[in-house]
Amino acid sequence: MSSEYEYQWCSWCNKKTTHKSVDQHYLTRDEYKCSSCGNYSVQCRYCKNMATFKPKPSNKKDNGFISSIRENWASELCSEHDGTIANFEKLNYKLNDLENYKIIFERNKWNLAKGGKIAGGMLAGVAVFCPVTYLAAPGIASALGATGLLGAASTGTMISTLSGATLTSASLFALGPGGVAGGMIFVSAAGAALGGVQGATISNNYFGAVKDFKVTRVKHGVGPSLIFINGFLSQKNQDSTDWVRSVSKKYPSNPYYYVNWESSSLYSMGSLIGKGTGEIAFQKYLTKLMTRGSKAFAKKLNPLNWVQTISELIGNPWHSSMAKASMTGILLADLIARTNNPNGYILMGHSLGARVIYYLLCALSTKTHSPIKDVFLLGGAVDRKDKEGWKNAIKAVNGKLINCYSYNDSTLKFLYKGANALASDPVGRGNIDFESNKVQNMDVTSIIGGHMEYKDKFDKILEKVR
Repeated sequence: MSSEYEYQWCSWCNKKTTHKSVDQHYLTRDEYKCSSCGNYSVQCRYCKNMATFKPKPSNKKDNGFISSIRENWASELCSEHDGTIANFEKLNYKLNDLENYKIIFERNKWNLAKGGKIAGGMLAGVAVFCPVTYLAAPGIASALGATGLLGAASTGTMISTLSGATLTSASLFALGPGGVAGGMIFVSAAGAALGGVQGATISNNYFGAVKDFKVTRVKHGVGPSLIFINGFLSQKNQDSTDWVRSVSKKYPSNPYYYVNWESSSLYSMGSLIGKGTGEIAFQKYLTKLMTRGSKAFAKKLNPLNWVQTISELIGNPWHSSMAKASMTGILLADLIARTNNPNGYILMGHSLGARVIYYLLCALSTKTHSPIKDVFLLGGAVDRKDKEGWKNAIKAVNGKLINCYSYNDSTLKFLYKGANALASDPVGRGNIDFESNKVQNMDVTSIIGGHMEYKDKFDKILEKVR
């Protein structure tokens, strides 16, 4: 017979708390109630940690929009064993250096549910393009809803006052099915959780979804740390050689870090655009993207056709990389938020790397103190006319955000706008449409003749920075 009290980790609230026995069974596991979150739990099949069983009862009116996907069933496994997180004890872990990030993701238990999740197929596909819904599982959507940033439910009740399945359902509804508005709400809510238990839960999911993610210290130094983030790649193996060569004169003594992400997808696109690529090959690739993009983006992203829209984008490296950039940005923001670096950071991103930075800044904008000093965007593949988004992003910058653009950048002119159904105009082709004394737009058309020239000629751009 199990004991009346169990002091174990809870897969609902991710806290180590006391669980009181409320219903004992002879043929099945005993039912417990968590003293912290009030939800009901059962012991994991493979360890002593507590798995989710059922949410605490609520008298609030349920939101019927997604009641069919609520997590009301008994879980067989705790969050460590089902792969949701790597290690309960490290969710609130602080880092002394950014390169030690792997500690957060070192697994304490085998991910026993990995095969089952992959076998789900469509859920795995949706996870790439709409991480909002993928991450909005029990304990994550609920955590974000509890922050108060998701506002009120359709009934008028503040979501933060709800509990159990009603909290999860209302949070999912507020986040939306992955549209632009819902996505930004998610970024803001996720930002509030950065550096803590909830932020690590999100990071654990994104770390597994972003291929090749790696943060490498390139050199030691003093002063603000430079972080290099690539976009399209001209070489299969990522490294920071071109970045270092360009910045060493202006920043000779600073520490350098390099962020690796989605190298195969970035190379497959960069190899078509880079030097020596035939115009015919590029046009064929562009036509293929525009065909898929126009079909998908011509529709409204609503609950009835959302899955169909997402399925049309699966396999498209451009849209996949755009989504992965947002995930990488939030993941990196969480790591920065939990790292002790009193000297702060200077961010430098090219192409889709600038998109990574945009989401990183939006997430960090919710923090009281941001460690971001200056930002350099080179040929950025992110919308320049999203005033509300840039208003939030700028909040996270203490110094200057320098946006470098070139009218010679035909890649952004045709590929970015075409693949996005002409619905977005990139910062790499003009001024950020938001007035701020922190924003410095630089027309580098006289220096940059094409999208892949930025890093090689970045030193010349740095000479002109005021």
